[in-house]
Amino acid sequence: TEMNTEINKRAARAFLECFDKGDFAAWRAMQAPGMVAQVNGGDKTLSAEEFEGMVRMFADAFAHGRHIIQRQVAEGDWVATSLTWTAVHVGTFNGIPASNRPVQIDGGAYDRLVDGKIAEHRAHFDVMALMTQIGAIPAAAAA
Repeated sequence: TEMNTEINKRAARAFLECFDKGDFAAWRAMQAPGMVAQVNGGDKTLSAEEFEGMVRMFADAFAHGRHIIQRQVAEGDWVATSLTWTAVHVGTFNGIPASNRPVQIDGGAYDRLVDGKIAEHRAHFDVMALMTQIGAIPAAAAA
């Protein structure tokens, strides 16, 4: 129903906001039992614990992280969120020491909800842009 899709959209937004605030207790409380995640495609499905480890690695390497929601579309149990993530690179990330540079990358999240909780979280981000912005990859020469 329309009401359920609005509730699901709010839950998907709140899940991202908990990460931005570093409130991992609230973040875990929003997860359905057995929640799984996938980041940037591939065959690897992460358990809730593995996903939290990855998320905490980002939280340690990037300060002031904020998901800026561009738009959300919900249908059935799924919510698609188009977003921009901004942060400051303050810690080592994938072996790259802190650059103290601001970053801004586009991405998306796809959440399947069960009883108002995140059962499946799929996310993709522009990793090439992130690595370029922190100086790990040289910016492409102007065409």
